[in-house]
Amino acid sequence: MKALQRQMKFLLGVVAGLVVIGFLLNTWVNPWRVTPMPWSSAKLDEFRTIDNAWNRTAKAGLLRSGDWDAAIFGSSRVDIAFDPEHPLFDGMRCVNLGLNAANLVENQRIFDEFMKVSKPRLVVFAIDPGDLTTEPWKSNPTDFSLSPLDPSAAPVERECRYRFGVSTLKASIETLGRAFRKEPGSHTVRGFRRESPFPEDTRGLISGLYSATTVRLVRDRDRCGGVDMEKRRLLEDVVRQCRERGVSLVLLLTPNHALFQASPGVMGGSDPYFAWDREELARHAGPGVEVWDFLDGHEISTEAMPEGQGHFEWWIDTFHATPRLGSLVLDRIAGRPGDFGVKLQPSGVAERVREVERELSAWREARAADHRFLEEALLRYTAER
Repeated sequence: MKALQRQMKFLLGVVAGLVVIGFLLNTWVNPWRVTPMPWSSAKLDEFRTIDNAWNRTAKAGLLRSGDWDAAIFGSSRVDIAFDPEHPLFDGMRCVNLGLNAANLVENQRIFDEFMKVSKPRLVVFAIDPGDLTTEPWKSNPTDFSLSPLDPSAAPVERECRYRFGVSTLKASIETLGRAFRKEPGSHTVRGFRRESPFPEDTRGLISGLYSATTVRLVRDRDRCGGVDMEKRRLLEDVVRQCRERGVSLVLLLTPNHALFQASPGVMGGSDPYFAWDREELARHAGPGVEVWDFLDGHEISTEAMPEGQGHFEWWIDTFHATPRLGSLVLDRIAGRPGDFGVKLQPSGVAERVREVERELSAWREARAADHRFLEEALLRYTAER
């Protein structure tokens, strides 16, 4: 019996030792920046990553890790294209808090967390076309519920996972591996994705995944029938917090290629030129709030489809702009002259919609082959079977 007791004590001691070692390793490496301790390594910061599996957790950790003067919010369009070290943010420590595949619900949550711990001077809040005019998700397939962004999550279980969890240990080991190889993480220490390679088959990706996604969006907008009231309330909260605290706010309708913009018209959608979205954004223009619209038929947005295995110059796909185009967007917001994008006021929305309609009509005529490509791609997902 005594021998058994000694064995049990030994095993418990081993387990306790492993738990302590795991805790020390996880909090020293702090792979998602969510468990800062006095002994956490600053030298590992550039090797910490923001991968898809823990995107919300890592971005929430990033916002807590620095003393930020400015931030950029939005979806993967922001994560990929908008450099927080752009001259627009000169003299400010800016962080990119774009979340992959996020909508306004999650963007408002990370904005809210940011405002609780920061004293910003400038916020750029990007809205994807169709976000305001579709209902919130009924379920969220991302790590949102496991991150500090979810107010309904079990905090004790979450904090234990960050300190003792196997998933955290795996991330810690991967971080150390990158440090050993001198291989920086996927994002800079300000949250900007380092590299977004062009797809191997741009035409195939657009006719497949992106056409299917666009069809769902158009149908969801038609079902919603206008601005979703919950998302309207969330956007109003963003505007209210910024105005009450004297924070300059830029609301931004993100650029998308004409192949995306023309899809509602091809499908006979209720609002083919995103007038609902523009009207909702424009009504917030006023003291301390600028509204910028980059969703149009400019020559950049109507760039010709690549041939064969080629790729765009300005676009990664029909949704995501390259960092080069993101830099041009931030240039315009900073006051650089140009003809891409306009500053919106409520009185100018109707004319803006008519202008975009004219531009896209000219694109259909000038690039008839591209428009036929779009029609055929959408038909795969809309034809009755």
